[in-house]
Amino acid sequence: MGFDFDDTLVLKDGSTALDLRFFDCLQWVRSTYGAAWGIATGRSLYQLVEGFNESDFPFLPDFVIAREREIYFPGQFGRWVPHDEWNKKCERDHHKLFRKSKRALAKVRKYVEAKTSASWVSEDQAAAEIVATSNREMDEIQSFIENLSKHSDLTFERNSIYLRFSHREYNKGSGLVEAADRWGIGSDRILAVGDNFNDLSMLQPEICDACGCPSNAVREVRDYVSNRGGKVADSPGSVGVMEVMGHYFDQ
Repeated sequence: MGFDFDDTLVLKDGSTALDLRFFDCLQWVRSTYGAAWGIATGRSLYQLVEGFNESDFPFLPDFVIAREREIYFPGQFGRWVPHDEWNKKCERDHHKLFRKSKRALAKVRKYVEAKTSASWVSEDQAAAEIVATSNREMDEIQSFIENLSKHSDLTFERNSIYLRFSHREYNKGSGLVEAADRWGIGSDRILAVGDNFNDLSMLQPEICDACGCPSNAVREVRDYVSNRGGKVADSPGSVGVMEVMGHYFDQ
């Protein structure tokens, strides 16, 4: 099982941030079905660990996909161990892609800085992220990017007002398949749950046989899940995720 973190499990509203009954439900599914459970997020690993602590997670997931592409497994003494082969190849491919895509990225940066109020953020001299001031502004930026002629492997992951450039082969979906392979689990035994645009890659039928979303998911995700025959929950956040698990697992 692969679940998104922000606004899928943990809501921004502190009063309903995370229903701790979720972990009882999760433990039952894990013990009854032997399921492995992971978090796929746009957060960095450090930011995700902060989120676990702030939300009082009683136990850790079996894997995490950070920054929508890097895979880590829990190790000893609370440390996270990188999936070296995958993560190193991911880093090499991204550096190579960004070098090849300098011209296209420069056009996007010029547009963002001249025509919008959004911020252009860079990491390690590579284009990393755009932060817009509103969803409407990000819609316009996304439209500009999609109309550009760019390298075939250059794409992006969007979550609300945040957009990160990335290599087409690395996303939550491909990361989930790679992580599941550790347990010999194929797509026919994967459940994925998310709420935003950057979750769509792991909700595809070639990635997961079962999918769902909480009621607070963006319309595009709700429509996609519904059209796929997945479970659109009646409740938001972790309560909605419990609904999805209840739909797919006998309780």
